[in-house]
Amino acid sequence: MTTPRTQRAEATTGLHVRGGIDENWDRWVGRAPVTLRHRWISLAEGRIPGGLRTFGLPGPDGDRVALIGGVMEAPTGHVRFDPQRVLSGGSVGEGVVAEGPHPWHGLSADALFPSCLLMGPNYESAPTGPGARDPQVLKEYVRALLDWCRAQGIRSVSALFLRPDHPEFLDALRAEGFDVVPMVDRCDMDVTWDDLDGYIAGLRRNRRFAVRRELREIAEHGVEISERPIGEDEPELVALRAQIVTKYGGVPDAEREAGSFRHLRDHFGPENVWVVEARKDGALLSFTMLVRDGDQWTALMSGTDYKHPDASFTYFATMFYRPAELAPGLGITTIAYGLGTVQAKRVRGCTVSTLLAAGLVLDGSH
Repeated sequence: MTTPRTQRAEATTGLHVRGGIDENWDRWVGRAPVTLRHRWISLAEGRIPGGLRTFGLPGPDGDRVALIGGVMEAPTGHVRFDPQRVLSGGSVGEGVVAEGPHPWHGLSADALFPSCLLMGPNYESAPTGPGARDPQVLKEYVRALLDWCRAQGIRSVSALFLRPDHPEFLDALRAEGFDVVPMVDRCDMDVTWDDLDGYIAGLRRNRRFAVRRELREIAEHGVEISERPIGEDEPELVALRAQIVTKYGGVPDAEREAGSFRHLRDHFGPENVWVVEARKDGALLSFTMLVRDGDQWTALMSGTDYKHPDASFTYFATMFYRPAELAPGLGITTIAYGLGTVQAKRVRGCTVSTLLAAGLVLDGSH
């Protein structure tokens, strides 16, 4: 619910701030990353602290430029989503802003909160709208955002997971005094081959031998790699997800995992959600879930039966080798692999780009 104070601020600054996503959002997202489309945002909007809001600069046909985010009243301590932790160096041990600099180092929560955070919930952020590449419009947008934040008594503004291929927005932030620092690396694979042999030929010599050996051993152990659309119920996938969550110190939640599968099937259609799986004698050893949006696949989640002796190498087969074999025939031009395990992804054909974080402490805040 918008408070009277917010209404007055919006009227005087020109920034349009509202809860949720406009019904026309996808119409003017343009060439922004697919994960900034409405159905992707709805998949993970709970990650945005304080509830998702749209921060837009109005124009005659809708927002000229907009980003999504939230207003945080206090730090959450989240390793990737809490701007205080990220920009103060508190997440270095988890590989976030690992090399610095850390512009908010030593600043207290009182100096930074309430805080306005711009962030896409799927680990990549970029401006959307017809003015998303216009330096003058972006300059106007950032100034309107800062005016709105000051009127609300907000003490800091940040943006996380900023894509480097939007330099105009990064320049607009720097011009207003934001510190912009390297945050995390992400991996994507451009499909430039026609078949599996072409994919393997593009790898380094040692890796070519390793991939062929892994595929040979998989076949010798009687493991079959196949693919299918997501089903109505996926208890086997839920069980393997529980193993991977436990392995990395989390608490499995079967109902949440099943709900995520239903959401994907309902919002993307089963024909666009593929499960690449490795089985032996009918038993599921590992899987990777690929979600199609246009000509891009996103490797969204995976799981492996770590207790099964024949599960070795099946993760790489379902995550990389079989998708690489299938992609050309399906018109897939990019496979997005996201964050983490950068070296393993790089040697299997991914390119690496560095996402950025930006932060500004507003005048008079400390």
